[in-house]
Amino acid sequence: MKSKVIVAAFLVIAATAVSAEDRQPLSYTFIDAEYAIDSAIEIYGDSSDSDNAFSVGGSWQISRRFVLWGRYNSASYDLPNFGEHLNLKLGTIGALYRLPIREGGDSPLDFVVGLSYEHQSTDILTQLGGDTFSDPGIGLRTGVKAGIARHFDVAAYLHYFDYGVFGRGFRNYLDGLFFELGAELQLTRRFSLIGTYLTGELDYYELPGLERPVEVEVDRDEIRLGVRFNFR
Repeated sequence: MKSKVIVAAFLVIAATAVSAEDRQPLSYTFIDAEYAIDSAIEIYGDSSDSDNAFSVGGSWQISRRFVLWGRYNSASYDLPNFGEHLNLKLGTIGALYRLPIREGGDSPLDFVVGLSYEHQSTDILTQLGGDTFSDPGIGLRTGVKAGIARHFDVAAYLHYFDYGVFGRGFRNYLDGLFFELGAELQLTRRFSLIGTYLTGELDYYELPGLERPVEVEVDRDEIRLGVRFNFR
């Protein structure tokens, strides 16, 4: 409930932001950091929360149409019903193609699509020890980014990743699909407040250590708030 109130307050402030200055173009050259005010996973119907989930990332527009980007996510979850602890780390680096649909004015709109190199690390810790699964993979990201007010931008993306495509005998095949909804409130030309809602699932072919280790579906939901520095 507390996280929903915070997000609602953020949206109200953003929606009422007014300035006499001309709005800036959609920014793709920035660094940011976010802390999860609510992060939860669900395994076999049992939900677990994380108290230390965060994300850092950024991007750099190298030409009018192309953007380099990267992001690192980390979260830790206690699994009391399984007597275990799960640490999840996800890293992404890739390139995006930006297709402007509407430019200029107070409501620019871009379509974005890109490919990425992915890397994941999953740690399962039990009273008897633990195990780590660390795999590379590839990802596909597509979505839209829009300005809906002079200092308020929103973005919506689908992000699919697959860690079994290289065929090198990884111990755990893993893929996932996430929907990401983001908002940015520009405080100054350089600094912004940002918010992200992330929902989706991780599908492990196997995850040894759990009571039922084969074909584990991990549903994940996360709400993050943070700050962003725009270079231009």
